[in-house]
Amino acid sequence: MKEQSSAFFTRISQLLSRGIGKQQMSMFYGQGGRSLQEEAQVRAYLRESQRQQAFRKLPVEQVVYTSLDTETTGFHPEHGDEIISIGAVHMKGPILTDEIFSTFIRPSCSIPFSITELTGISEQDVAEAPVLADIMGELNGFLHDTVVIGWYIGHEVKFFNYFLWRKYRARFTYRVLEMKRMVECVYPELSACTGLEEVLDAMNIRVEKRHEALADAQMTAQLWGLIQNEIRHRGIYTMEELYTFLAEGGR
Repeated sequence: MKEQSSAFFTRISQLLSRGIGKQQMSMFYGQGGRSLQEEAQVRAYLRESQRQQAFRKLPVEQVVYTSLDTETTGFHPEHGDEIISIGAVHMKGPILTDEIFSTFIRPSCSIPFSITELTGISEQDVAEAPVLADIMGELNGFLHDTVVIGWYIGHEVKFFNYFLWRKYRARFTYRVLEMKRMVECVYPELSACTGLEEVLDAMNIRVEKRHEALADAQMTAQLWGLIQNEIRHRGIYTMEELYTFLAEGGR
């Protein structure tokens, strides 16, 4: 039974990938050919397929983005490192808004001295801060219906995934764009830059309060705004064209 169900949904995925909708599916699966549960899941597949197609056709400049940054006690959540600060700002296309999300997070571990030196965040700063679980609902509301960007967004995704899976058996499911990859594709001459600060300097973006989550998110947003202007001049207008450009390494 499990193998039959798997084969059924594999076939549905193949049909969806070929642009076959619900009406056409009835030609493959007649009346009564599926259980009510399967019918519901097919409808969910179709809705998601339509949503994905609509998103791919959106102009890059009409998408709402969230530039997201975190400060953490280290690089490895699986070894006990945790988030200690979150900063985020909304963008409408290339334009930064004044809609921000910013908070310290109280970790269950101590903050290494090297992290305090780097970020300026001390044990005193987080002593009365909320724990991550207490702000996830608000953060999800802030991220809802946006594309999440970050300099190296994989770092944030890794920490959120680790927390969400252990706490809720859930995943970080938002669409993301990594600005490091974007810079490598759009400005290959900057590939030698070792980090965000060097790229900001090269792009004449004023560097302020480096390694403060909200400030880093805002500077990354400025970078994405400049990149959007550049790719528009190169004839990249839709999200589909953008993803194709990235998949081909900027060629």
